[in-house]
Amino acid sequence: MEANKSKLRRDEEEDAWRRRLGTMRERRKEKMMREKINLEKAAGKDSSFVLLPGANLYFTDPKAFFGEIYKDEKPGLISFPILSVNSFDFFPRWLLTVLHDRCIAPKVEIPTLDRFETPTIFHTRQLLPIREPGSKAVLSAAKSLLGISSSLRGEPLKRCSGFWIDFDEGSKTGTVLTTAHLIRTTDPPDSSADVWIEEAHYDSKTNFTVHLLDGTTTEGQLLYYQPHYDLAFLRIKVDQPVQLPSFSEGVKFSQKVFRLGRDNSSKLRITYGLAAYFNPDMYERYHNMYFDCADHDNDSDEDDDDDNEYDDGGIVIDLDGAVVGMVNISSTLGSFIPSSILLKCWASWKSQGRILRPHLGMMFEAIKLLEPAYVDNIWCAYNIDDGLIVQEVSKGSYAERIGIERGDIIESFNGRCISTTVELENMLMSISNDPLDSQKCLNNEVHFSVVVFHTLRKQRMTSLLTANVSECGEVIVKAYSIFIQS
Repeated sequence: MEANKSKLRRDEEEDAWRRRLGTMRERRKEKMMREKINLEKAAGKDSSFVLLPGANLYFTDPKAFFGEIYKDEKPGLISFPILSVNSFDFFPRWLLTVLHDRCIAPKVEIPTLDRFETPTIFHTRQLLPIREPGSKAVLSAAKSLLGISSSLRGEPLKRCSGFWIDFDEGSKTGTVLTTAHLIRTTDPPDSSADVWIEEAHYDSKTNFTVHLLDGTTTEGQLLYYQPHYDLAFLRIKVDQPVQLPSFSEGVKFSQKVFRLGRDNSSKLRITYGLAAYFNPDMYERYHNMYFDCADHDNDSDEDDDDDNEYDDGGIVIDLDGAVVGMVNISSTLGSFIPSSILLKCWASWKSQGRILRPHLGMMFEAIKLLEPAYVDNIWCAYNIDDGLIVQEVSKGSYAERIGIERGDIIESFNGRCISTTVELENMLMSISNDPLDSQKCLNNEVHFSVVVFHTLRKQRMTSLLTANVSECGEVIVKAYSIFIQS
């Protein structure tokens, strides 16, 4: 009796196993047939191999298909019994996988699993003290940051960054502020080119592609560009939420800031540094502040000029995530236009359709930003320790006509002491935007009362200085005279 029960149990187990094995075989047949269909599809899409009758693959270009592994292989026939389902076990699965990935299956990126190589590194020991507020500030400000590429007659020009400055929910149309580098057809010959003498050339017929945060792109339309400040406004229409940034006009010397941009894959670039005031050299505009990259001594790989250019037109933010400026020149000691000037430019364009600026015909250096030993020397000679030193006077300018010379000190404009060139630029823009002075600006002239200390004569005078008002880049015609003071 027990023997019969055991035999019956064995028969039931064998029947169950045969049914299970039959199911597995049917599933395997279905899978193999799907692979066969996929292989036929792959053969129709990829010209590097051909599927021949008789279960043969003919590789017309082994290097194109297999890469460097078979780079020396000549075109030839590789025979696999792949068309017979019963013999499908002999087909190399790695080749099916390559065929599937190469010709059939689209690559799906899952952001939660994508651990790409970041353009810059944020989590460093140096940033530990500000890691939490810094990360919060960066991620908030990055929501308004876009990638922008430009082209002219089908040829690529630049890839930079930009950010939303205005958006109308009704029309789904907004304005992006970015750098005019995007429409430069020729740059100055080298980094020491004098922008006061020879400007870069711009082409307003440039085409723009705006790279949105969701991975899509849209067309941008150039609204306006200003060559002196090297900035541009683009109109963009998008049917998606837009976050506008907040601004802070009170950036201080040595304040901790982040420079943000988007690379050619729209990945976020983050560079930590300090905001700084310096006297510009003779080849730079004097409305800029400077970004001193805090870790440039330890991380030279991140200072590659080609990569840094992606940051041009990007934003400089404080630890609250507020924009304190727009990147103008991105490098280890790059420059940025402070928000105080950016907002005045934006207000001027909105109200007048252009950005006007008085041209003083002079270049300056701030006494307070000199080495203390130099300031002490000036104090001992003239009893002056504040104001702007005239570095150059444009030939034929109003300043030259009223007797201002190199080395003189401008102590005040319209009764106000100006200590830095950024303060001066803010004052000039305020005058341009002042409704009381609008008529003067429209007549292309504005007048200043200036207190000038003439260093050669050691004489202080108050004079009326007339300045031309223009939206063009200011040009200084240099006389190249040499002054020797005893």
